[in-house]
Amino acid sequence: MILENKDCLEFLSELDTESVDLVLTDPPYFIGYDGGKGWDSAWDSEEEYLDWCMKWSEECVRVLKPSGCMYVWGTTKTDTFLKYKLDILNSFEDMVYQSWIIWSYDWGGRTKKNFARKHEDLLMYSKGKEFMFNRDDIRIPYIMKKSVRKGTELNPLGKIPTDVWPKNNHTTSKEYAGWHPTQKPVELLERIIKAHTNPHDVVLDIFNGSGSTTIACANTQRDFLGCELDKEYYDKSLKRIDELTGIGKFTSNKLIDILGKST
Repeated sequence: MILENKDCLEFLSELDTESVDLVLTDPPYFIGYDGGKGWDSAWDSEEEYLDWCMKWSEECVRVLKPSGCMYVWGTTKTDTFLKYKLDILNSFEDMVYQSWIIWSYDWGGRTKKNFARKHEDLLMYSKGKEFMFNRDDIRIPYIMKKSVRKGTELNPLGKIPTDVWPKNNHTTSKEYAGWHPTQKPVELLERIIKAHTNPHDVVLDIFNGSGSTTIACANTQRDFLGCELDKEYYDKSLKRIDELTGIGKFTSNKLIDILGKST
């Protein structure tokens, strides 16, 4: 694993072209999640924020291998995420839109004036039309053993998930840290990683936050490469990663080669 306390553009500039198998990242949403700390409100305007998004997205596309996949978390609480998809991700000729995935949950407060918003959004693009999809590695159990319509036995390995992913026990699970406002479930990140990579492939996360992507990579024997700018989150994530995986700061030779660093 390589995890550095560094700005994402500086970190990306050090990576070789077409060296990463999967980009899986959760950028700031520009909706004030930081409570004034700065990491989610560091831009004076939406235009400035989207200009910054274009810069790191261009670099992610550069380092992604042909047929690799790129996943970006976001929210449709405002129109900004839609503009990111339409004006930035869709502008890359070699990136092909594949899925809009919904993570749904049922915990937290309710509003009395509208339907409660209980989901986050996840965009999936591939570099080229063809991409790896290990469907048997991500199957989930059927509720019943036989098809209601045909009466035939269902696949004992389970079914392929749809593009709506319910996960309601996130805040009560053992791996939930509680100190990062946009922490994602490790289980869902593992699903993405298993679907689009094989063991020892390289997964990149340039907004590592609470360290969940790193943990998911350790659990699935993938090589992790990433950074986190916020020093407080970086330090806390290292402790959390070590507590849940015990991998410390181990760095593989493959990652050293990608970064061009010596041991």
